[in-house]
Amino acid sequence: MVAWDNLGGVCRVVNRVAEHLEQGGHGVHLLVAGDRTWPEATVSRMGFPAYQLRLRAPAEPNAPVRSRIAFVLTLPRTILAVRSLVRRHRIDVVNVHFPDGNALVFARMRRVLGIRTVTSIHGSDMLPNGERRSPTPPGFVASLLASDAIVVPSDAFGVALSTAWPELNQARLYTIPNGVEPAELGYNPNAGETATDPPYVLSVAQLTTYKGVDILIRAFASVAPSAPRLRLKLISDGPARRDLEALSASLGVGERVDFLGVCERPQLAAHLRGCTLFVLPSLSNSESFGIAAAEAMALDRAVIASRVGGLPSLIEDGVSGLLVPPGNDVALASAMQRLLNDPVLRTTLGSTAGTRVRREYLWERTGQDYEDIFRRVIAGPGT
Repeated sequence: MVAWDNLGGVCRVVNRVAEHLEQGGHGVHLLVAGDRTWPEATVSRMGFPAYQLRLRAPAEPNAPVRSRIAFVLTLPRTILAVRSLVRRHRIDVVNVHFPDGNALVFARMRRVLGIRTVTSIHGSDMLPNGERRSPTPPGFVASLLASDAIVVPSDAFGVALSTAWPELNQARLYTIPNGVEPAELGYNPNAGETATDPPYVLSVAQLTTYKGVDILIRAFASVAPSAPRLRLKLISDGPARRDLEALSASLGVGERVDFLGVCERPQLAAHLRGCTLFVLPSLSNSESFGIAAAEAMALDRAVIASRVGGLPSLIEDGVSGLLVPPGNDVALASAMQRLLNDPVLRTTLGSTAGTRVRREYLWERTGQDYEDIFRRVIAGPGT
């Protein structure tokens, strides 16, 4: 698998799929970003065998001419490096996550080495801010079309992807939803809604423009006067943090908004278990699934989310959560106030959500679906 090795949602998908495959007796090796010109053996955060290798993109926007020259000069060595890994470990399938121009090398080598490629698209890699990625790296579309299969996490995102990138209508597109692991999150079927003091609204979203965290802060400022002990906790980080801190202060809620940064899994799970409400205020279709929302739902927490991307596939409005128009802080504040004032509705939505997510969206199913795709592409066309 080709992916980053950090604490983000994409890496959670990679690690869960790798875990499933390893438990099934398959060998799994991760290729992660690094500055090495020849593969350097290491171990991933989750303990999987990994290699660091620099895979150059055909062109970088900030240095198009120099990066093209560097790509051409280093490509032969990169091909040799990847070939050595493929042959040493008898790799059958390469699964590329969050593809970039650097994925071109696998498209070029696919036929030469007899390997199959499956490309997983997660959202902002193709639709940053909900719009078609621009500029498109040279050879990017061709490398995607060379994939034996392209995986997306929701049908709705697949439609958005094909609309923005009509070239991909020729591709073999498959939907494999992401998943949750209730036990890892500390799910207790007898816990119900725990009394948290003080109560808080939680959001787990990168602090960037398209995640709509500013909309959530404005909505929180609207409901804050009627709930004087309520707090807002924001997990993750990003380039908009300073602006969001300033916004909180300007709205008079700076002392009640906690910017917690990136949390390790145990701390994240504890925050999810203790929240009164979970809110995902994304603005664009790049929100292809909503892993954090699914995890909150798995813990029987009531969720409010924007009606964008794959979120309506995960949340049935008024049944397993509430959906609001993206970018509308008034509508979001109204939904928050509604659930804060109605604990019975809050509990009902959370319970219904939890039952569905724990039945339909488990990592075990995600891993099995990926394994089925890998077997299918190895077997060849028509299978």
